Amino acid sequence: VIIAGALSSVPTTSATSSCDVPPSSDWSQDVPGDYIEVSTVGDGGLEGLFGYGTASNSLKPLERGLSTEWSDGTWAGFQGVAVMNNSATTLSMVLMPGYLYTFCIDFSHSGGSAASEAQGDIYLMTDQNYGMYEIEYGSRGFGGPELDMMPVEWRDMATWLPFRDSHAYESVGYEEFSVAIDSTGTAWSSLGLQDSQNRVYHLVLDGWDNSRVADSGATGGTMNVEIMIDVEERQTLPNYTAYMLIGALPLSCIIIPMILHSRYHSAALASDEGEMREVPYLKDG
Repeated sequence: VIIAGALSSVPTTSATSSCDVPPSSDWSQDVPGDYIEVSTVGDGGLEGLFGYGTASNSLKPLERGLSTEWSDGTWAGFQGVAVMNNSATTLSMVLMPGYLYTFCIDFSHSGGSAASEAQGDIYLMTDQNYGMYEIEYGSRGFGGPELDMMPVEWRDMATWLPFRDSHAYESVGYEEFSVAIDSTGTAWSSLGLQDSQNRVYHLVLDGWDNSRVADSGATGGTMNVEIMIDVEERQTLPNYTAYMLIGALPLSCIIIPMILHSRYHSAALASDEGEMREVPYLKDG
C-alpha cells in the first residue's frame, strides 16, 4: 500500500504541527551523523547521473524522529542547516518500508542576512534524479531546454523529477509533507528472488533559480532551515500480496470456466448411467 500525501502549508507559529519531535531527541549512544548526511549541492558528474557516489553507502536506516535543533549536544560540532544564496543544501538519508515519515521544514532569515524573503523550494529525490539535479546545478548559466515547451511524457528524459513526481514544494516559508516507502528494491526483491538494498533519498533545500517554472529564485542572502522528521511505525501488508491480487483476476478467468465445465461434464455422465429395468413383453393373440 502506498501512502504519500502533502499536508497543506501552515504558519510557523501553528500549534498543530504534525511533527512531534522535541529538540533534544533521545538518541542515547547513537550519533545522528550515522543516519543523515548534510552537504552542499556540488557540480555532479556522470557518476551522479547513474546513481553512484552521491551519498555515503554507510548510512543507517532512519527509524526514529530527529530535529536539527539539538539542545543536548547529541551531535557535537553540528552547526545547523543553512542554505547559501544561489545554492542548495541536501540531507541524504535511508528511508525504509514500514514507516511513515513526516517532514516539517521552516525557512528563516540568517542573522545579518539581506535576503528579501525567507522562502525556498523543497524537493525529495531518488539517487538518480539527484545526480541529474547536480548536473543541472553545475551547468547553470549556460541555458537549457524550456521544460514548459516539452511534452510531459518526455520531460523525465531531459531533467530531474521529484520522488513520485509529486514531492515538490516551491516558494514556501514553511511546509509539512508525509511519505511512506513501499519497497527497498525491485519487483524481484519483493518476491524474495533478489536481495533488497537500502535506498538513499535526498531532501533538497533549493535556494537558486532551477529549471522548474514555479520555483523561487535566489533570495539574495543566507537562510537558516529548521527540519523536524517524525518517524511513525505502521503495519503494512507484505509486498507479494499486491502481485497475488493482480494475478487473481486473470487466473480466475481460466480456472473458473474449467471447474464449471468439469462439473457439467460429470453431471452429464452421471445421467447416462441410469438403472437397468426389465420390461414385460406382451405377445399378440
